[in-house]
Amino acid sequence: MDDQQTRDHVKQHADAVVRGDMDAVVADFSEHLRPQVPQIAQALPQPVTGADVLSVDVGDTESVAMISYSGDTGDVTIRSRWQDQGGRPVIVHAEPAE
Repeated sequence: MDDQQTRDHVKQHADAVVRGDMDAVVADFSEHLRPQVPQIAQALPQPVTGADVLSVDVGDTESVAMISYSGDTGDVTIRSRWQDQGGRPVIVHAEPAE
């Protein structure tokens, strides 16, 4: 995976979550994961008022990002796995980090 493209895309995803741009957020998920987006969103503070990309570990075929989301109801860190699909990074798995 391209290091800079992946890092930029993860940051853009975090910013879209804060903006509430659900079209952009959903587009960042792989086709098979999109039905689970509402479930994943329930783990986030409501409303999300900030996002901090803690780390992006870029690999050859898969990257792992840790993003901390903050809001009125607290903070949660989401671990997401990204893969290149159709020439751009998409999320293939996401879960709250322990």
